[in-house]
Amino acid sequence: MNILTLPARNLVSQKLRSTLTIIGIAVAVGSFIALTGLTRGLQDSYAQGVGDVGGDYVASQRGTYSLVSSSISEDLVARLDTVAGVEEAAGIVLSITEVGDEANIFVTGWPEGSFLWRSLRLDQGTPPLGDRDVVLGKTVAEALGKTVGDEIEIQYEPYRITGISVPDSVFNQNVAVTKLKGLQTLLGRPASVSLVQIRLERPVDPQKAAAIKAALSAISPTIEVSDSAEFAENMDFVKTVDAITSAVSLIMILASSILVANTLLMSVSERGQEFGILAAIGWTPARIRMLVVVEGLMMCIIGSLIGVGLGIAGMHLVSWLRISAGLLEPFLSVGIVGEALFWVLLIGPLAALYPAWRVTRATPSAALRGIR
Repeated sequence: MNILTLPARNLVSQKLRSTLTIIGIAVAVGSFIALTGLTRGLQDSYAQGVGDVGGDYVASQRGTYSLVSSSISEDLVARLDTVAGVEEAAGIVLSITEVGDEANIFVTGWPEGSFLWRSLRLDQGTPPLGDRDVVLGKTVAEALGKTVGDEIEIQYEPYRITGISVPDSVFNQNVAVTKLKGLQTLLGRPASVSLVQIRLERPVDPQKAAAIKAALSAISPTIEVSDSAEFAENMDFVKTVDAITSAVSLIMILASSILVANTLLMSVSERGQEFGILAAIGWTPARIRMLVVVEGLMMCIIGSLIGVGLGIAGMHLVSWLRISAGLLEPFLSVGIVGEALFWVLLIGPLAALYPAWRVTRATPSAALRGIR
């Protein structure tokens, strides 16, 4: 009988109560991992996708909330193209559109003859030939059950699938690519683009590239020039989602700590005589309090381990749903798991401190008589 076996015995003896508390902790940890992983996956996917098409810099509207809300005039694109050291500035339109009634996917329009088309790796078929042709990324094509020659509806207009692409980035495997002019007409934005992909003249010298970036930024105060990683990090949309995700996750972990405290309070109130016996045989108040804290820590550890599995399963389940095809991708790292475990293993034992303090309020003799 020691400080580890006693808490374990009590958890087993109170199966229903302990199980419900552990489930609560597991749900909190799983939610933290799933929400954080999907948010980080979104950011990572954006960064990889933006940098996967051969551009060195991305120009977007300053303070843009998301990829699709940015708007830059084509006149400004032409001015960016004239900056010394720039091989080509290619304006693109990017939008999230509904495909039939099944899914929401990213659709992008690329200008004819731009360097962007050189990055298009086709598994089958050909690039778009007309304004109502489209190439689907392999992942989204599989999610929609479509292949070359099939039709899909984009913004309630029929598009013919001419090819299936296999880009390196997960993001671009979930994107539909079509011609810029046709997509601009479809979306009612004939003279503007969402972003500008900027390719520098080769070879690229870091010092020269920095000078070109400064020159590009000086073209207009309305734009922001960044590399793909900076662009993904600076989007207000990602920052907002990340903040909401963190707040919701921490609230759920705090709620699970209340479950731990409540379970331990009930356990302490029912085991007064047991604690009185321990005190009578020489256990110090500090050791008895540690007994309760260890019991709470055990529930947190067991719940956290189950929660990691739930979080991973939840991320993949959401990413496999047709309604989120191309929008959400799972992302798991040691940092995310460590962050979740840190908060639970910090807050859980803290929640056990009050029940632990309650244990030693009564004298051993009073506890043995069942007096509270």
